Amino acid sequence: MSKKIYFADQSFDQTTANPYNNNLPYADDWIMLQLLETADFKLFTGGGREGIFRLILTKENLDWAYRVCDFIQYESAHNKNMILAMTKEDYEMAQSLYGNHSYADRFLRPYEQKALVHTTTKESYVSIMQDGCLKSWNVLKTRGVIMEEAPIGRLLGDPSDYSDYIMFSDGGVFSEVVAASKQKGKIEMDIDSPYIAGARFYFDANRIAEDGLLIRDGGHLKVKDRLPVAPYVHWIATPEVLGISENTTPRFFAEKADSAFAQRFKTAL
Repeated sequence: MSKKIYFADQSFDQTTANPYNNNLPYADDWIMLQLLETADFKLFTGGGREGIFRLILTKENLDWAYRVCDFIQYESAHNKNMILAMTKEDYEMAQSLYGNHSYADRFLRPYEQKALVHTTTKESYVSIMQDGCLKSWNVLKTRGVIMEEAPIGRLLGDPSDYSDYIMFSDGGVFSEVVAASKQKGKIEMDIDSPYIAGARFYFDANRIAEDGLLIRDGGHLKVKDRLPVAPYVHWIATPEVLGISENTTPRFFAEKADSAFAQRFKTAL
């Protein structure tokens, strides 16, 4: 079956049985975007463990139109069938606002942050500094560096192609939740639960984009396969650099590191 875009109502909730394929379970080549007027969140990704992976956006994101079109371009490049739970009018408006942009634009858009954050565990930090390079889960797996059968993101329902990418956040605590979950071997959402802090890398987003490495999938900013540290890193926060114990919590380490970065570079994340 050729890959297609299917339009659904904004309230579409058939996330375990595929109405576009005889109500069979969703296969890995299906993905969904849902655009809401408003909600108690601005953006949600997940659900792939129970059925179809979905990106849910609200129009409270000022960049919603760009996110919609980035999602479509990225998923088309990965040969996915897409369910777009949005109105045709919103789809057409998004396309009009997006214009000639690309999900791999080689410049930062006005709303995009100038610094990208990547969090890693203490053990991975040592390996990264030895290599001088960040590598995606699939690159590390292929080279026999890691023994785990699946990345922690798979427990969150991430699509398999996400393992080809180094993922970034715009700061905050969530990336520490991922690191803590990896450390504990299970999903740990308690941001005040003790863990051993590793490192937070603060990268020059503008330079990454200018070099053609920055990829947008509608929900995330990321780089495929590998990213050398030296040409792009602004600063690295570790417990030692921050003058705190490595035995801390995701909330404390993230807040301490982001605050120190803001003071050092005179800019807030």
